Amino acid sequence: LVIVDEEHDNSYKQETPAPRYSGRDTAMMLARFHGADLLLGTATPSLESLYNCRTGRLAKVMLRERYFGDDRTVVEIVNTAEERRKRGMKGSFSYKLIDRMKEALKGGGQILLLRSRKSYSPAVQCSRCGKIPRCPHCDVSLSWHRDEGRLKCHYCGWNQPFNAVCPDCGGHLEPLGAGTQRVVEEVSMLFPDARVARIDGDMISGSAGEEAVIRDFSQGLIDILVGTQIVTKGFDFARLSLVAVLQADSLLGFQDLRADEKALQILEQFRGRVGRRGQRGLFLIQTATPEHPVYKYVASEQRSDDLAETILAERFAFGYPPFSRIIQITLRDSDEGSATSLAAALARAIRSEFGTAGLVRNQADQVSVLGPYAPAVDTVSNLYIRLIRVSMMKNQTLMDNKRRLASLVSDFGKENRCSAQLSLDVDPL
Repeated sequence: LVIVDEEHDNSYKQETPAPRYSGRDTAMMLARFHGADLLLGTATPSLESLYNCRTGRLAKVMLRERYFGDDRTVVEIVNTAEERRKRGMKGSFSYKLIDRMKEALKGGGQILLLRSRKSYSPAVQCSRCGKIPRCPHCDVSLSWHRDEGRLKCHYCGWNQPFNAVCPDCGGHLEPLGAGTQRVVEEVSMLFPDARVARIDGDMISGSAGEEAVIRDFSQGLIDILVGTQIVTKGFDFARLSLVAVLQADSLLGFQDLRADEKALQILEQFRGRVGRRGQRGLFLIQTATPEHPVYKYVASEQRSDDLAETILAERFAFGYPPFSRIIQITLRDSDEGSATSLAAALARAIRSEFGTAGLVRNQADQVSVLGPYAPAVDTVSNLYIRLIRVSMMKNQTLMDNKRRLASLVSDFGKENRCSAQLSLDVDPL
């Protein structure tokens, strides 16, 4: 028997270095080769798994009740845009959330806060000239880690001491936005008598510090725990009575066809941390867009499967995964002009090979090509990045089309004596 728990989790996907594979899909293939039984477990199924249930590759088994009984969690949506107009916010916190936190602490409960950004602030800006310090090696702003007194790049790791003085005009650098470190500071000021801690990616996974925080929170030695998406994992805390998401819209603000699916999974998983033992729990979401379908589904009595079916219908209409397979070709070069020209030439070669010039439009397009284009962060470690996305419909021609593409990319690199780094990733995150 092969068991893949939390099968929807992105961490099963290996992106670098090669081979780039999905641990979940690999488990499925190994189970098939060896005649083993396979069990995929999750409260928020991936669309790929729901699709496989539709096609008969998997059987769907519903668990309709919790181990400790019914879910008594109440969901509350706070419109932060409206609260700001009414001056109902204090830093990252609405007064409504502050009141709920007071009630939870008064009743002897614990609180879990989700903020999807680590560091003290995701960026700093000069109050005089407006300059935002950026990494000299990547096209991204530097994050302020106040505990360490440094500005850091979360892509290449480059860092420098932070002295709050603008290097251009000598003005004062002020924080933009709030990461987990700053949220902890705000919480400590709002609740000076509470025991507050944080857990995020700045801690080494499996480290003594991380384990100590989880153990202390489980034993009731911490009242309020602030964390990144680590806190949404399958923890079971007996005293937890309130979980809240700060700036929930940051979960949706990605240029990614899977953005809604991923946000729904994170919110549903986080909701599952509270109300686990037959006790009443509260799940509060702070958002400036409360009308978004993801929030409406989370706040309703409907299961995440219902929204997933809606998203599947949209994916089918546009020929997106899981009805197609996406292959991302990444080209990296130390020279920007070379990266741009080589990527354009490769895209032309792919379109010529498959006789296509369009984007993904519908099920009739067997092979569609998007790009080349620069990603949101188009320079990392002094390498310029260009992407080409090839979409192939899942039918009898898929295997042959994949072989043709792999051969074309390999030949292109050899013929052009390509100095650039070329890589292929099937089903990229």
